[in-house]
Amino acid sequence: MDLNTIINSPGMWLASSVMVIVILVQSIVFLREAFQAADRLNMPRKQCYAGMRSAMITALGPAFAPVIVLLALIAVVGAPTAWMRLNDIGAARTELAIVTLASKVIGVDPQSAAFNLKAYTYSLWGMALNNMGWMLVALLFTHKMSGMVTKLNQKYDPKWMKYLMTGATVGLFAFLLSGQLIGAKADKWYAAFIAAACMLCISKLFRKHQRLQELALGISMLVGMMLATAIV
Repeated sequence: MDLNTIINSPGMWLASSVMVIVILVQSIVFLREAFQAADRLNMPRKQCYAGMRSAMITALGPAFAPVIVLLALIAVVGAPTAWMRLNDIGAARTELAIVTLASKVIGVDPQSAAFNLKAYTYSLWGMALNNMGWMLVALLFTHKMSGMVTKLNQKYDPKWMKYLMTGATVGLFAFLLSGQLIGAKADKWYAAFIAAACMLCISKLFRKHQRLQELALGISMLVGMMLATAIV
């Protein structure tokens, strides 16, 4: 049996579906917990649905971005593994990089005909172990975060702690954005500035239109990409 038959076999679809089912169950549990937490905070269910709707619409744009890399990943590790990894991690470029690193441990280029079952196995292990650091940090420290925030609010002014959390969020996204802009061509700068201006306009001029506010981020990203492409 050749490699292509193995990596796209029903057995691989079955094995990969286990992770996808776990993710679906986990999502349902998180959703139920979120609704219960909203009830405890007396948050209207309408506001919860608005947040969910905004998140789902905003996720559409970034979801299309890794399509090309996803096709490359499917060509290397097969459709079942790519399907499982993209449901789990969602970063096709990172997964492809890990496949390259893992297979080169045994001196094999994943794009070459020498990519065999052994290299594929190394790639699977590489992708799995790449999650380990994130999973350990989440497992060991996430449950302590809430207590840490409570202690900080008791020790310091909660208003300034709220500003600190907001600043951390802004700093995180600024860091991610700067990684795409520094040393990049003008089109990325145009897209970033146009999207930021569009977001600011929607937030300020249409602040009373709740439904438009939910779509603001998605609309801003699309406007930024389309106008930057038209300008360049």
